[in-house]
Amino acid sequence: MKFFIRLILFFLIFLGLYSGFVYFLSPQKIPKQSWWQHNRVRVESFLTEGKDSKYVIVGSSMSDRMLPKPNSGWFNLSLVGEGALTGLSILKNSDTSPKFVLIEVNQLSVKENEKFSHENTDPFFVFTRRNFPVLRSEKQPLNYAVGFVIQFTDRFFTADAKPGLKQEKEALEISKKLKEEHLQEVKRWYGAAVEQKKLNDRMTYLSSTLKELEAKGVRPIFFEMPMHPEILISAKETRTRETVLKNFPPSQYLWFIDNKDIYEDSDALHLAYPEADRFLSKLKEYAESLP
Repeated sequence: MKFFIRLILFFLIFLGLYSGFVYFLSPQKIPKQSWWQHNRVRVESFLTEGKDSKYVIVGSSMSDRMLPKPNSGWFNLSLVGEGALTGLSILKNSDTSPKFVLIEVNQLSVKENEKFSHENTDPFFVFTRRNFPVLRSEKQPLNYAVGFVIQFTDRFFTADAKPGLKQEKEALEISKKLKEEHLQEVKRWYGAAVEQKKLNDRMTYLSSTLKELEAKGVRPIFFEMPMHPEILISAKETRTRETVLKNFPPSQYLWFIDNKDIYEDSDALHLAYPEADRFLSKLKEYAESLP
């Protein structure tokens, strides 16, 4: 019995000391151990700091690179390896009601991750994360330790010398070749359209979810994330886009479509970070102009 009492006391003392440490000290960069943890951290941030956001983006890794500034009224709930339906499910099951939800169209063929959504919106889970920040995933000891190691090495170890013009040119040529090879691979992936029945099932779920969100005062905005032009016209993207437009036409729903600019992608599917920021600026300008 005494052993268990001592164990509990030790745990409480450790928890208190670590809570104080986390409150006063934090590394500049906190790495994630996996994409699953990346998504968990994103949801926890949404349910805490982001719960009063007026504009919430839901999507896949394609939208993940848009990084709204803190306290801007915007929050990006895009999840790597998932689609917008999982983000919408989290929003539906949470106690938050933004003014607008911005829905990425590209990966609406991806089914809702029901298990992940319900685990992360469980009332006890939300209560503990809001009231005991030390329990949040990004504040776990291993993440903090690695974050401090990275910060230490960045400060005391200088970067390698800049390569000469010849080496830089060779590296650029290799990069272009690899990028072209990857583009051809992605074109093969996206060459087959998504099964229509699967898309119809996703549209039925999306329609039901939007009705619940609209009942809470949330207005949907659809948008398509820019990709490499050859991927945007692929069979997969074309059928997904046409199916969403048919079920949620611009005559009845808000759509942000940017056909004027060409954006630089990093791998045919995802925009380079500066380009994602440029697209976000346009998306913000459109959404914030709405009444």
